Amino acid sequence: MTFNKDIPAFTFYMLFSSIVIFVILLNYSNEGFSIYINHLHQPISDLFFKYVTHLGDGLMLLLFVPIIFFKKSAYGFILSVGALIHFIFILLGKQVFFHGAPRPMLYFNDLSLHAVEGVKIAFYNTFPSGHTATAFLIAALLAQIKARNPFYQFLLFALAFLVAVSRVYLMQHFLLDVLAGMWIGYASYLMAKAIVLKLPLAWLNFRLNQFIYTKSISVLVSLRSRIQAKNYRYRRFK
Repeated sequence: MTFNKDIPAFTFYMLFSSIVIFVILLNYSNEGFSIYINHLHQPISDLFFKYVTHLGDGLMLLLFVPIIFFKKSAYGFILSVGALIHFIFILLGKQVFFHGAPRPMLYFNDLSLHAVEGVKIAFYNTFPSGHTATAFLIAALLAQIKARNPFYQFLLFALAFLVAVSRVYLMQHFLLDVLAGMWIGYASYLMAKAIVLKLPLAWLNFRLNQFIYTKSISVLVSLRSRIQAKNYRYRRFK
């Protein structure tokens, strides 16, 4: 059962990238890196990050939950529970512990910074990055499907990491915000997995597509039998 296995490659990428981020913070500082990356803007990167950042939208969870349930219910349960845990973490961070913390555009309001056209800029509640948390929750869950394939897991990690980079590039978050978001997303996945694995095995192996297929065939067979019975009675008494 792949949902019962660890994802060592994904975990390694998480740890390695976190070390790299800490090294960057030591060299640039949290605020300094935002200034540095803002000076690297180019039209093609503006366009790329403007759209790749949407992979971390909360609506992605609404899209993936029903799709994952068709793969195996265990994955659907993990993603659903993980989404709830991740929402609680993000809510506590943004609205309780760091409520009102300024985002880069407000923090550097006295500087002339590049803003990507068409991107709605937020000014408050910077910590942690919700988009990054969502991207890493989904990526970790999808990595579980092929738990022993490091290249597959790298691709998923890279996509989630690009979402994290996009949040800094678009001046929506600081580097520490996305680092926290990465681990919130991953921790939400681990916690949800631990909870879901305590469910009955029959629930975990349930496949929604097979259930729908079986029920559909049953309904069609029943409907056909009724039609045939009505036709028989009609011919008998005609």
